[in-house]
Amino acid sequence: MTAKIYRFDPTIDKQPHYDAFELDIKAEDCMTVMDLLTYIADNLDGSLSFFSHSACQHGICGRCGVKCNGKPGLACETVLTGEDVTIEPIKADVVKDLVVKN
Repeated sequence: MTAKIYRFDPTIDKQPHYDAFELDIKAEDCMTVMDLLTYIADNLDGSLSFFSHSACQHGICGRCGVKCNGKPGLACETVLTGEDVTIEPIKADVVKDLVVKN
């Protein structure tokens, strides 16, 4: 699958862009968007910013909210289907990448 991740660092970027990552993920892997983002940050691009298991780790706090293929949801609860995915911030007030102001 291809994961396209929204990237924007207002301190250095003039415009947002997307980075694409090719991953061997299938629906039976039962991977969440949070798992995917953690894998990318740990193994492919350590500069990726997102709310990593922010506070609750149980889908309660809402800090890990993202848009996955245009639909809002929580990264810790949204399970990937093995299809290509585009992950974007849930709000326009971006601090960096998928991190937004509350």
